[in-house]
Amino acid sequence: MTADRDMSTERTMALYGVIFAGIGALGILFFWAIGAVLLLTGNGGTINEMGLGRLGRTLYLIYPVVAVVSLAAGIGLFLARREMMAVAAAGLPIAGAVLFTFALVFLR
Repeated sequence: MTADRDMSTERTMALYGVIFAGIGALGILFFWAIGAVLLLTGNGGTINEMGLGRLGRTLYLIYPVVAVVSLAAGIGLFLARREMMAVAAAGLPIAGAVLFTFALVFLR
């Protein structure tokens, strides 16, 4: 009986992890959209002042694809009962956005 409770608790916590990672990825996507509009229209903002090259611009504009694919992978892995991998896959856009921001700030 205890093993069943531990398994259901682990699964529930993984579900919360996937849900919160999805909320975080979609929250970043909201601010990404604001920056993308500024970047594509050239109407100012820090994103235009950074002078992103071709690679930086491509990496910036690919975020929605990464967010949707990783969230779908996280949900699929959760349904396949791979809880730890599901949380990691769903949290990938958040980690990627943080690393991309650090790279833009510190490697320029």
